[in-house]
Amino acid sequence: MKDEKNFETDLLNTQDVKATAAATLAPDATNGDKIKALRTAQHMSMAELARRASMSDRAIRYIESNQREPSVEAIQKIAAALGVTTDYFMDEATFQQELNDDLFYADVRKKYGSRGVAQAKKIKEQTTALFAGGELSEEDQAAFIKEMEALFLDAKADAKKFTPKKYLR
Repeated sequence: MKDEKNFETDLLNTQDVKATAAATLAPDATNGDKIKALRTAQHMSMAELARRASMSDRAIRYIESNQREPSVEAIQKIAAALGVTTDYFMDEATFQQELNDDLFYADVRKKYGSRGVAQAKKIKEQTTALFAGGELSEEDQAAFIKEMEALFLDAKADAKKFTPKKYLR
């Protein structure tokens, strides 16, 4: 019974904190703005948030000042430290898409380095720009992007076959 009461109190406190934070946010608030608003509504310092999220003070500072967009992993850690779900920062579909992108870029980085990641991001940006007309459904767009990612990996693998050994790591 006592645990239920504590849970209800914690839930109400979290809802109050969210409401307080939401009142200070603009409609176009970034994730950094949301994190800062939640942190200040809980009277928490950046150092305390960094400690609770197992991140560096600098990482929190960069995210809150919108100098760096947080990764999915960082959002998960920060959300847990602030006592909210990741839905506060992005909806489930966006979260899954970001997670898939992070996994894809991690795979590309492991195989082809930071230059490969830059190339993959450029291709993805250009592919996304093709959809500006809005004639494809969301599912078709996702399938098209997946196919472009697969083609990118295939092209990189083929190019590696013809690279002299002295340039391979």
